[in-house]
Amino acid sequence: MLSREFSKLVETSTDVMLDRSQHFKTTMDLVIAHMNGNQEQIDEKLIQFNQGKKYGQAVFLAGGAGSGKGFATKNFMEGEKFKIRDVDEWKKAFMAISRIQKDSTDWEGNINPKYMDKKGRLLGDLDLKNPEHVFALHMAVKKIGVKDKSLKLLLQDLNKRHLPNILFDITLKETEDITEVIPKLTGVGYEARNIHLVWVLANYHVAVKANAERERVVPDDILLQTHEGAANTMYGLIKSKGVPSLGGGVHVILANRENTIFWERPDGTKTSTIKDFTYLTLKPEGKGWNDQGEVNQQVLDWIKDNVPRSDATKGLWSNPPKVVGIDYPKDKDDVGDMETTRGDWQRGQN
Repeated sequence: MLSREFSKLVETSTDVMLDRSQHFKTTMDLVIAHMNGNQEQIDEKLIQFNQGKKYGQAVFLAGGAGSGKGFATKNFMEGEKFKIRDVDEWKKAFMAISRIQKDSTDWEGNINPKYMDKKGRLLGDLDLKNPEHVFALHMAVKKIGVKDKSLKLLLQDLNKRHLPNILFDITLKETEDITEVIPKLTGVGYEARNIHLVWVLANYHVAVKANAERERVVPDDILLQTHEGAANTMYGLIKSKGVPSLGGGVHVILANRENTIFWERPDGTKTSTIKDFTYLTLKPEGKGWNDQGEVNQQVLDWIKDNVPRSDATKGLWSNPPKVVGIDYPKDKDDVGDMETTRGDWQRGQN
């Protein structure tokens, strides 16, 4: 029996061993622990789409800046099976191209203006640790129309029998982030039941700290807006039971550090393999939205506890929505607690 479990574990890990040496080491540590008497089942918890299919799945991964979407993709969702459409990666590409242009042209202004920001700075010279530069880069790339052009390139000349898995890394500040894309997906052959949505919900205070430590530092006001927008958009989707052709699974991951548990080695040190993480399914694939009051209330509690407390989200935390059929204690009046863009508390505002 142990040999069968060993073979299964190695087989499921084969596709990542070649380029994830640390994952291989972690896997072997766990196997050795298992063979030495630890009979606990060694499984890595994952959200799988259509039972882990390698073709035909489209996932909208939503969340504010610094919420941990990259970590969730790699560790919770079989990200290696997806082509990832992340506009931020295109920004890095344009920075690199601008440097190449500078090196290969007579640097007397003879460079394509699309590789410069509105102040005439070369995109490749912008400092991603400087929020003002990050915003300038964002606006320059937005002007080029990369978002629409990259989607068109991604969907052109596809084989309808083997449509690639695609993951869209978005903030979901607006419902249009998905409603404008879904018709294009169904137009090339993706089935509604295979179009999914995952919201990575992280505590806003944690996201502020993570943003400050990232390679690319998002301006404070933009960071706040991404979290406000994601929270309000997701609440609207939950309330309205989704949008047309969003027929796949809808999940919410609570991405705070204390909600992620790693497997441990025999000596008690943590591995990089996920044993458990916290998430809820609001809508199973191909079925209707969950009507369980306890599940829906849990999501509303997560929203209240983790979103920024600002005017834009006041309806979600000062007088949070309630699920019919559940008895509630009298609410504490905390309408005076208001969030600032740095994630601090500011008392006494209306």
